[in-house]
Amino acid sequence: MKRVRQRARVGWIVGWTLAATLPATAEVRVQDIARLQGQRTNKLMGYGLVVGLAGTGDGEKYAPTMRALMKLHQRYHAPILTEADIKGNRSVAIVAVEATIPEHGAREGQAIDVVVSAVGTAKSLRGGQLLTTPLQYAMFDPQDPATQGILALAGGQVLTPDESTPTRGIIRQGATLEEDFLYHFVQDGCITLVLDDAHAGWPWTHMVARALNHELSAPPVAAGGGPAVVSADTALALGPRNVLVRIPEYELEQPAGFISRVLQTPLFVLPEQPARVTINRTTRSVSFTGTVTVSPTVLQLPGLGTVVIGRSAAPGAQPGEATASTPPTATTPNAAVPAGGAAEFSELLNALSAVKATPEQLINAIEHLHKTGSLHAQLQYE
Repeated sequence: MKRVRQRARVGWIVGWTLAATLPATAEVRVQDIARLQGQRTNKLMGYGLVVGLAGTGDGEKYAPTMRALMKLHQRYHAPILTEADIKGNRSVAIVAVEATIPEHGAREGQAIDVVVSAVGTAKSLRGGQLLTTPLQYAMFDPQDPATQGILALAGGQVLTPDESTPTRGIIRQGATLEEDFLYHFVQDGCITLVLDDAHAGWPWTHMVARALNHELSAPPVAAGGGPAVVSADTALALGPRNVLVRIPEYELEQPAGFISRVLQTPLFVLPEQPARVTINRTTRSVSFTGTVTVSPTVLQLPGLGTVVIGRSAAPGAQPGEATASTPPTATTPNAAVPAGGAAEFSELLNALSAVKATPEQLINAIEHLHKTGSLHAQLQYE
């Protein structure tokens, strides 16, 4: 049986995500993994007409567009008497119009980008012009007057940057806000930090609270000249995602400086990343974080041979070594297990790379190991 030495080549097999092995000089700040509660985007939406299309509009067979066009004529005292008057019109398309309010809010008169998408049978919005369109909250409720106001006016030339989807375009600075969008981050003298999905967990919230209590234990001198006092429980981990931070009384009137210090606080100790393997079947890639291990195991790959992980396949063989034969034959692994028991996940990847396993074979092997309990990590898909 021909032996193929393990090589440190993984190629297409895996994108390694080693978040737990940051360089000693790297600095992770609170704002890198968390946001303030209340810091979010808002969607505005409306329906409008794009005109000036070169024969790529909805056409007279799409009744909603024709009815909207007739009402537009009537509004400007150019009534359409019969549908025959607009027969053959392919220069107009009805579109959905969306705008996103930035996560830090926006002021009246500020211009933001607009996305327009064809609703009807239009083939392309290229070269079109969106007529002035009122925008409202996306969560419009006819029974709730608070959601019925006009919050922005959109209009302008439609650009179609993606040639593969000409029915979707963008208008740069195409919506002008009619109201202020101000978000409130301070409630009852506190702010709440919300950790992102990748860092949610008790170890992370505990470390964030610990770092903040350490950093804020020596605040600047108070206005009266003496040192300002901050209690030891300035920051408190409320759960696996939220950290409550109390603002000192002397900072409440102008909390911007304090909030800035909170967000820029470095985490001096990082919790160990959980052992997790992530599979993306669309791109046929695998990534992993933390210390992922595999129990001593033998994989038989059709057409490729046998891969032994965590123990020797023959006298003198090394752990993680791959063997190959044509046709493949089973090997009888040595019962001896190397020191430490389980093998590193990278050993499995390198061994599969050595026998030129396909991405599908790699993914199937990982799923099989997880199903049998030989893969010691969480398995997730994206």
